[in-house]
Amino acid sequence: EEVVEARLSLNEVRLGAVVEALKQAEARNVLDLGCGEGRLLKRLLEARAFERIAGADVSVRCLEIARDRLRYDEMTDKQKRKLDLFQASVVYRDARFSGFDAVVLVEVIEHVDLPRLGALARTVFAHARPRTVIVTTPNAEHNARFALPAGAFRHKDHRFEWTRAEFHAWSAGVATEHGFTVEHRPVGEMDATLGAPTQMAVFTRIEVVHGAPGEAAS
Repeated sequence: EEVVEARLSLNEVRLGAVVEALKQAEARNVLDLGCGEGRLLKRLLEARAFERIAGADVSVRCLEIARDRLRYDEMTDKQKRKLDLFQASVVYRDARFSGFDAVVLVEVIEHVDLPRLGALARTVFAHARPRTVIVTTPNAEHNARFALPAGAFRHKDHRFEWTRAEFHAWSAGVATEHGFTVEHRPVGEMDATLGAPTQMAVFTRIEVVHGAPGEAAS
């Protein structure tokens, strides 16, 4: 087991953690925002727990690769009805984002310019407003384990990489503003000082139950 696990890439571990979190949240309909080349979509399609799956990305080329990876053209009509792929941006409101139990952003927010994160949060938490939102992002503190110099990013397209405190602060602010709770989970091999390489936040929408007239809401 140790030998096998040592060979697992961080991305595989991360995707496994996301799928497990979705199952724990009892999500049946899932939107992968910023789906890239479809690696998470492939896992979701292989799991019987999920009934409706969608992937959205701003890159048409990534969607073409995802389509090929998933062998969309070879799917049955029933399988095709389970999956939807479409072009969209995470910072613009889109009616197609609504109606899902869960929205997932795997290694997406760090590709967005910091001034646009407010638009992303409104799009996902205020407009799409699923029951569950899962966000993963690099832990900047752990970069030292990858022999990266101070201030260097893991990918040239990253606009920022946050420490655990920074990610916790952003997550808490988003949760408070939009009526969610948030739980943080480390993903990958833990370092006693630097933490795990990936940070994951699981947001759960706070349900407001209205009582009968004259009764206090619970």
